[in-house]
Order: sequence, then structure tokens, then C-alpha cells
Amino acid sequence: MGRLGHSLVRFVWLALLAGALVIGGAPPRDAAAQTTAAPDDVTARGRAAYVHGVQLTHDQQWGDALAAFQEAATLRDHPQVEVNIAYCQRALGRYVAARKTLLAVLVQPTGLDATQIAESRNYITEFDKLIVRVGVQMDPPNATLAVDGRPLIEGEAKDTYLGNVAPAGVGAPLGKPAFTVLLDPGAHLFRAVREGHEDALVSRSYHAGESASLDLHLDVLPASVAIRSEPGAAIVRVDSREVGLAPIEFQRPAGQYKLEVQLDNFETYKAALDLSAGQHADMTARLNPYKEPLTKKWWFWTGAAVVVAGGAVLTYFVTRSPPQPPAYDSGSANWLVHAQGLRF
Repeated sequence: MGRLGHSLVRFVWLALLAGALVIGGAPPRDAAAQTTAAPDDVTARGRAAYVHGVQLTHDQQWGDALAAFQEAATLRDHPQVEVNIAYCQRALGRYVAARKTLLAVLVQPTGLDATQIAESRNYITEFDKLIVRVGVQMDPPNATLAVDGRPLIEGEAKDTYLGNVAPAGVGAPLGKPAFTVLLDPGAHLFRAVREGHEDALVSRSYHAGESASLDLHLDVLPASVAIRSEPGAAIVRVDSREVGLAPIEFQRPAGQYKLEVQLDNFETYKAALDLSAGQHADMTARLNPYKEPLTKKWWFWTGAAVVVAGGAVLTYFVTRSPPQPPAYDSGSANWLVHAQGLRF
């Protein structure tokens, strides 16, 4: 069972002895005194979970024992409980989690003797030799990475993260193009996701103490565009290039485009497409019947020509000066009679 196992058993007897000191002794004088002396329900359940965990370790049922010790820590945590949690994690091959647990214990090891503290440090040294270190290059940096269905949590070193420690979930983007992930030896599945990008799924197996690198590149997804027309069978053009007859679905990289939907005897439908990566655009182009402008009708221009010609004649008569008679000859006597005051 090892030294830590013997220490674990020793702590159980100490806990049981402490319980006897609390519960035993002379009978209380009244109910109030009995209530004061008896342990509260939370403490009693925590002690029971701890004792159950110890019993399970004797049968090497490490998974069940870990769950029992974690329950005890939730009810009444103690450095010794955390040491036993680390012992179970070590037995299960979860070295990253066990190392994290013992590092937290050594920050404030109240209740542990010198031997237990030394053993905890030795275990950390052992874990450092077994843990796998994977240098990850992430593109784009704001993608979210999960290992074996669990998000990463921050480690004690800069740009270092722990895998297989957090509860199952997606997590949040790290926002870093490069970082190191600490993992247990064995097979692992890396899954990086980001909206508008294709998921990156990579499976890798690592030996104990291995240092490796991993490039995770997420390809940008194109935008998908579905176009329908009313009436149907209209010609669809994107940036003046024909793509087919509606209804039609096509893909384009993210960006801005000019859409035109054309059909004989109908007005051209025009729209601007502003597509983002991975977007699915679904559009219906409702075409209005074409109405020929008056300026394109033959009779408009024929009538306009008549009006223009008539206007020109009218203008001529309005603006023409009245005719003047020729000059009269005054003769040799230079006499000329002017008519004045003629009335009809």
C-alpha cells in the first residue's frame, strides 16, 4: 500500500479517535448539552465519506475511493483529505491532476507531519518525470481548444495549461498563438473550434515524459448562398459573372459581392452581399414586371417632334418683326405727306 497508504490509515484512526473524544465521555445532563457536544450533520457525513474512501483503497477501488474523498473534501476539507485525493489520482494515472492537488496542499500543509510533506514533494518530482509536455501552435489564436472533451485550465507557469483536469465542457478561447499543454501519458484527442472555421480534430498518443509539438490550423469556411427568384428560372450573376439559373446554391469566400438577378420582361433585381465566413445566406429575388419608359416609345418621339416643330413655327411668328413698307419718294420738291389720325 506504500507509505502514503499507511499515513492514510493512520489519519483514519486519528479521526476516529477525535470522534470518540467528541462523542464519548460522561452522559450529558440535558438535551441542550447533548446537541452542543454532538458533531453536526455535515461533519458526520464528511467523516463517513472519508472512512468509506479508506476502505475502498484497501480493495484498490481507486475510482470509487477518489469520489468518496472528494465528497469528504466538499463537506469538510483538510490537507490530509487532499493528500489522499492525490494518492488516488496517482493510482489512476492522472499525474497532472495529482501534481496540481499536491502543489495546492504544500502551499498551506497544516495538519501534515514532516514525513507526509516530504512524500508529497517526492511525488511531485515523480510526476514531473511522467507528465507529457505538448507545445501547441494555434491558428487562429482565438480558437477554443479542448482535450478529451475537457477545456484547459491555467497552470502555475506562464503560457502553460493543464489537460484532463477540468470538468467536461467546451471552455473559452485562450487567445494565444503558442502555449504548452501538460498531459498524462497515453492517447488524447485535441479538438479546436471557432465560428466560421472548420473544426480541427487531431488524435495523438504520447509516452511518459515525452515532449512534443502540435500545429492546429483551422481552415476558414466559405459562405453558402441560396438564391430563389419569383418568377423562377432567372439568371443569377455575382460581380457580373453568371453562376446559373435560380433556384441555385453556391459558395463564396467571405467578402462583399454584387448580386444581379435578371429575367426577360422583368426589372433586374440588384443587391449587395456582405458575406462572413461560414455564413448561410438564403434570399428570394422578387422581380417586378418591366415597364417601358415613355421616352422609349415610338409615338412619344413622333408626337414630340410635331410639338417641337409647331413650337418652332409659333415662336417664329411671335418673335418676327412686323413688315415695313418701302420708303416713299419725296420727289424733287422734297415734299412727303404722312397719314395721321386715320379712322375706319
